[in-house]
Amino acid sequence: MTAINKNGYIAITTSIILSLMVMVVAIALGSANLFTRLDVVDFYNKQTSYGVARSCLNDALLKLAGNPGYAGNETVNISYWQCTIQAITAVGANKVIKAHAAVNGATTNLQLTVVAATLSTVSLEEVVKF
Repeated sequence: MTAINKNGYIAITTSIILSLMVMVVAIALGSANLFTRLDVVDFYNKQTSYGVARSCLNDALLKLAGNPGYAGNETVNISYWQCTIQAITAVGANKVIKAHAAVNGATTNLQLTVVAATLSTVSLEEVVKF
């Protein structure tokens, strides 16, 4: 009768260990999918913030084309989001326009340098801080 009891304990212990291993694998796969989903959302937010900041630069260029004395320093609404045009500075024959946009924690700071006379692009770069 003692042999039967030992076999029962071994079977119960084995089933518990196998159940725990299956749970660990399921949790690992589930959390990997969750983290992938969060990465996709972060990427979407970054793309959106870049697009909003780029639209802000286009708005500033349009205002500069209509008024060469346009100085910036304003907040612009782009659809559901807002972006900020910093003060436009002159550097030699060029003008530097800076735009900042933040969408759900994703931030984009773009700096556009254009030729003041023609508004043709010299450079466009994303910077960490202004």
